[in-house]
Order: sequence, then C-alpha cells, then structure tokens
Amino acid sequence: METDINYIEKKALLVEDNEMNIMLFSFLLKKIKINFDIARDGEEAISKFNTTNYDIVLTDIHLPKIEGDELAKIIRKSSDTAKAKTPIIALTASILTSETDAYLACGINYVLLKPFTEEKFKAVLKQYLQ
Repeated sequence: METDINYIEKKALLVEDNEMNIMLFSFLLKKIKINFDIARDGEEAISKFNTTNYDIVLTDIHLPKIEGDELAKIIRKSSDTAKAKTPIIALTASILTSETDAYLACGINYVLLKPFTEEKFKAVLKQYLQ
C-alpha cells in the first residue's frame, strides 16, 4: 500500500468477541503491517489499554462484560491525558442515526459500519493514524 504513513510503527488494540471478525480484522491489519493486540471483552480491553500504549482502538459495540461505548467512556477518563486521546473506532453491523450520535458523544471518534470495504477500512485508519 503506497502511503505516507509508516504503519509498522503503529499499534492497535482490536476489541472483538466474534472469532470470524477477529480473523477478518487480523488479516486486514497484518496486510497493512499494523501491530495489534486482541481483547475479547471490555474488561480485557481495559487491562491491555492500561498497560500498553496504542495508537488506535478498534472496538465492536456489543461486547461481553463492558460494551464498546462504555469502554470509550473509560478510555476518555484515563488519568494519562495522552492515552485518553487515543482514537477509538467503533465497528458495528447495525446502527441508527441516534445511536451514532450517542457513540460519538461518549468519545468514539468514528463509527465504521460492517460490512465495509478494505479501502474504507484503510482510509479510516489513515485518517486517525496521521
């Protein structure tokens, strides 16, 4: 992928509980050479987020233990102000306009509707990793 971003230096936290989606996102992230960790629920995501520096968080909305929107609120309240500003991209299959507004209000930067194209995924990453 021709770009001005060195993705190899970037690290993502993928928060997803569906194994098929984990395989898909892992494939896409590996393809553009972004390092990433996987959390399968909101509690695991908070634990990893608190102990590792990430350039971006990619989270499903519907998760076990702590939902994606609650995860965003927790991240935004981090005592580490740099970490609190980490871009958060929500990944969801169904959404209403009112839900999008609520997600953005709780600190999510962008809502990426599934299914999406590889080009759209790359464009969103590029936008938030510059």
